[in-house]
Amino acid sequence: MKKLLLASTALVLSAGVAAADVSLSGDGWMGVQRDSSNNFNLISRARVTFTLSGETDTGLGFGGSFRADNAGPAARGQGGSVYIEGEFGKLSMGDVDSAAQATMFNTPHIGVLENNQDSRIDTLGSGPNPSALYEYSLDGFGVALSVGNTNSGNQQAAIGASYSFDGFGVGIGYEYQENGDDHILVSGQATFEGITATGFFGRLGDNDQFGVAVEAGFDEIGVQARARRDFAGNDHLGLGVTYDLGGGATMGASANRVTGLGTTADAGIAFSF
Repeated sequence: MKKLLLASTALVLSAGVAAADVSLSGDGWMGVQRDSSNNFNLISRARVTFTLSGETDTGLGFGGSFRADNAGPAARGQGGSVYIEGEFGKLSMGDVDSAAQATMFNTPHIGVLENNQDSRIDTLGSGPNPSALYEYSLDGFGVALSVGNTNSGNQQAAIGASYSFDGFGVGIGYEYQENGDDHILVSGQATFEGITATGFFGRLGDNDQFGVAVEAGFDEIGVQARARRDFAGNDHLGLGVTYDLGGGATMGASANRVTGLGTTADAGIAFSF
């Protein structure tokens, strides 16, 4: 994603001078969606992301990011995140993933319009309430810890670990929520000759979720397929295709079927700036 440098300032401290950067990026999409009732709807979105970064005199990195669609009064300053990092790892606070989300290998999104999130693993999550996420990685191994609150005010904590080697990866996570069931999940991923296969399994109390997905790229053409079962026992089937127009523009289409809820489809074009 191309980034436009907006500003570069000098932070003058008693111990010396450190540089800080602010950059701007964005994305958007537009298209048409057919819902399960056979209604056709026009959908679109535009979003701007601000990324801030800097470094202390002792080599510690720091920064933050927020999206323009999270910057309104309703967000109350909680829509973004800030971090500090060094040899000890990276500590982020704000609207961040849970440790399980941060270490899982997620299935790919289907198509380009982002109107259907059924392709992703279900997790208890962290944000948008203020949360803290710690991450550390070394030689393909990663570990994460997180704490936060749910929208109902209950406490939430998670731990996750992952390992990647020679085109393969495996992740495992555990999520705890106060006054609720714990969630254990595992995921794996393998990439070979431009084809990536992902699988996952999760158990929340007495309920299970599992799924597989395949994503392949052939020059400008991309194909995505997935099948999963959610905690409620619904089966999800999806198929998508994309075409890279170059310059940050991609067109695509997808179809998604959910047991008992019917079939949806969409087609459109997505942009990155």
